Amino acid sequence: SGHPRMIRLGEKRFLHEDQERFAALSSDRNPMHMDPVAARRLLTGRQVVHGIHVFLCAMDLWAAARGAPVASVGCTFANPVSVGDVVRFTEVEADPGTVALEASVDGLACARITLRFAPDEAGGPAAGSATVIGMDALAQPVEAAPETHVGKTYRLTVPVDAAARAFPAASSVLGAEAVAAAASLSYCVGMVCPGLHSIFSSFELSTRRGPGTAALDLTVRRFDPRVSLFDIVFDGAARGGIKAFQRPAPLAQPSMAEIAGHVDAQTFAGSVSLVIGASRGLGELTAKLLASGGARTVITYASGREDAERIAAEIRGSGRGSCVARRFDVIGETADALADILGEVTSVYFFATPRIYRKKIGVFDPALFDEFAAFYIGRFHALCLALEAAAAERKVRVYF
Repeated sequence: SGHPRMIRLGEKRFLHEDQERFAALSSDRNPMHMDPVAARRLLTGRQVVHGIHVFLCAMDLWAAARGAPVASVGCTFANPVSVGDVVRFTEVEADPGTVALEASVDGLACARITLRFAPDEAGGPAAGSATVIGMDALAQPVEAAPETHVGKTYRLTVPVDAAARAFPAASSVLGAEAVAAAASLSYCVGMVCPGLHSIFSSFELSTRRGPGTAALDLTVRRFDPRVSLFDIVFDGAARGGIKAFQRPAPLAQPSMAEIAGHVDAQTFAGSVSLVIGASRGLGELTAKLLASGGARTVITYASGREDAERIAAEIRGSGRGSCVARRFDVIGETADALADILGEVTSVYFFATPRIYRKKIGVFDPALFDEFAAFYIGRFHALCLALEAAAAERKVRVYF
């Protein structure tokens, strides 16, 4: 027919419970995977599924359906999988002597896996540093300058027995040590290097078929500051290499102390300002500017309660203006939820936003356009109608 060969292996919807189970296996508890509030600041806007979890689920499905012993495997992560996504796993056309697997969401490829069956004749990773640093059981991800990692060798204990139980079919074709080593690669990238602000790009892994070991040594060979890319090699329970990016840290807005010197304390005195969507970003900055000028501010949040409460507390503690935080979901609630404040406000600032990044193949997605229109036009219009009714003859400035 001329069409590429494709064999469907199965589907899986990744839920928060899956995140917890894989975190228990790998010990990778990076907030991008585990904390829905922290994940709001990512491009995806939602928790990201561990890339290695996607890889191991693909291997488990393929091994159960068509498995044969695998000598080496490579995996490239092209797009993040978010919690709640349904991932379709397929075997796709590949070069002779290899098998290729693909994990996709709504037709968008998220990971591509290449399986090789001939023994890898290449030499092992370059020798590590003389000093080996044990990095097991970190409670929080490392947040360090990239240069501090270069040249260091980190030793991890790999969870062989737990990996065999969690992914029995994958263990039958890769070996439990290699599956456990893969889980530890997730821990390395998410918790050690790059650590807190990390993106797993790709890995190559060769299995060992001799006497097993429950240790993995990872040496950070280099960091390329031009593209923020780490090159890491590993040896032990399996051997191979990792490519991982250090992503920029979320932008921190200026503090009240920094802002105070730029705004006269009486500029907004007597005003009452409602800032919708102020738990981060421009909404947070606007609330601080208004309060620094003496405004009484009410800030709203949809999911970032702790962030909003922190901002409100910082404003109250500054001695400039006042602030209270309230939950308000632009889509899930009507403006009636703000009725008590709408009758008093002199200005409203609309910074609420839905999750912007979505997985899509085409340039234009009509359903996504309709969703954005409902949020930015429909709900904003409803807010203005409620505000007009509450304000009566008062003039209210609205910033959109």
